[in-house]
Amino acid sequence: MDKTAREYVVCPCRKVTRGEVEDIVREKHIDNLKDLCEAANAGNKCGGCREMLEQIMNEVLAAM
Repeated sequence: MDKTAREYVVCPCRKVTRGEVEDIVREKHIDNLKDLCEAANAGNKCGGCREMLEQIMNEVLAAM
């Protein structure tokens, strides 16, 4: 699956999609990874998706 698709599962441990992450960053004005992980309940189990979470957050912030 395309990693830029909103349906792409960024965090397989918590089953969080890219679209959910994008929406959380926009709605809650999150600008740091720690707050994003807490708000999305992602990146806080195995941590393997943190780099991708940060990249998505930065892309959304840059577009705002």
